[in-house]
Amino acid sequence: MALGGTASEYDRKFATPVVTHINQTDEEQAILEHNARIDALETLATELRNCLEHATDEKYKQYLAVKIYRTNQRLEQLRTEE
Repeated sequence: MALGGTASEYDRKFATPVVTHINQTDEEQAILEHNARIDALETLATELRNCLEHATDEKYKQYLAVKIYRTNQRLEQLRTEE
């Protein structure tokens, strides 16, 4: 192995645990995916606002403002789909 050690040692050290839901329905899976999209967009919006606070270039600030606006629109759309 390139990093030294066996494949099983690498898996134990670096692999993330796999969470499975054996009896999960399609509806439950859809809800989880929907909530994950909302969480991801909320994180993106927060990061974009943070970038906007520290930006100095006016064109970049305008770009970020548009991205924030569109992200917030998409968030609102996803929240109303619940």
